[in-house]
Amino acid sequence: MQTRQDTTPDQPPRIRLICLASTRQQLAQYRTWARTLSDPIELVAVDVPSIADPEQSLPVSGRLTQILLEQLQPYLVQPHAVFAQGLGAHIALALIQQVQSACQGLTRHLFVSSCDSPQFSSPHQPLHVPMTVLYPPGSLAAMLGWHSLARRELELIELPVQAVDSSLLNQRLVRIFNAHLGLLSY
Repeated sequence: MQTRQDTTPDQPPRIRLICLASTRQQLAQYRTWARTLSDPIELVAVDVPSIADPEQSLPVSGRLTQILLEQLQPYLVQPHAVFAQGLGAHIALALIQQVQSACQGLTRHLFVSSCDSPQFSSPHQPLHVPMTVLYPPGSLAAMLGWHSLARRELELIELPVQAVDSSLLNQRLVRIFNAHLGLLSY
């Protein structure tokens, strides 16, 4: 886990953005955001594969979620938001479902990107945190299942096509985080 905190001990971060990376590329992407997030936001980049059992792929299992919950406990006792994309988004969902009862009221937002709605063959607890779902062009129908989980605000944002410069996409994501989390920190 790596954090970026430009605040002083006299001025601790007001909110943490915990980013779950399921690939090295995502981890590098999250690190670049640290320099452009608003001051009250502390970035915590989590390398999920380094925490997961190397014998298995990244399952959204109770065991992985429990390990993440234990590893992230020091970061979850203050206001926080969680971001993940692809497979990591379903891991983030499972994590938030456990966190919302263990650290009630401290999860301020869940951001997920580039993943389909969860499959509802297994029971999912409703989420009592605002959610922002970022989806690729033309995949809105696959995102609508997130609605059945949301008990608070649900925002759907279409991302630009993949051919767009990745730095522009990163700028857009950081603006979304700053707008949502910067407002929550005051």
